[in-house]
Amino acid sequence: MSFQFDQKPFQTQEPNIVVIEPARHMQILYRSMLSATGVRGLRVFASAERAAESILSQPPDIVLVDWSEKNSGGEHFLSQFRDKRLYPVCLTPIIVMMSVVHKRRFNKAIRLGAHAVLAKPISSAKLFDYICWVLAADFPMELEGRRYVVPKLLQRVDAGLNSSTKFATESMAEAQHMEQINSIQSDVDRILNSAFY
Repeated sequence: MSFQFDQKPFQTQEPNIVVIEPARHMQILYRSMLSATGVRGLRVFASAERAAESILSQPPDIVLVDWSEKNSGGEHFLSQFRDKRLYPVCLTPIIVMMSVVHKRRFNKAIRLGAHAVLAKPISSAKLFDYICWVLAADFPMELEGRRYVVPKLLQRVDAGLNSSTKFATESMAEAQHMEQINSIQSDVDRILNSAFY
């Protein structure tokens, strides 16, 4: 799934980035990848709890967080971080990194306020391109209930769900229609067979 938006020039060549990644080998990989692209303001944390104090005291330009089903994973981080009580820090762009991107997970991440969802592994050049794209794109956030979300992305997700629901409804109606046709054809065949044999 991809979303396209109008872009504005992104001036910062060295964005300040926070990475939340529990796996030690991935932390090393992120450091290496982002250092290779020229990023100097990089803070890497093993958990959201450890990152929270640093993010609140010195907000980054963007956060990369690993999605996980665990309590301290990306899902938990997003649901807590987008809370209106953390305004204006809660408006910081967030890219969610997933080992496996499922539609359900993707939709949930967007509904919780993610600006983008990327699949791992990813090249350093492509990752930096996405970081710059998210920072340069026009992603206004709005308050929905107690949390801030990206309405443009939510609209796209909802449109996708509506079209898939419409497709499922149309498929069911078509299946029922075909079943009726087959039933009628069976009756016709039975009548014809009994009349001529």
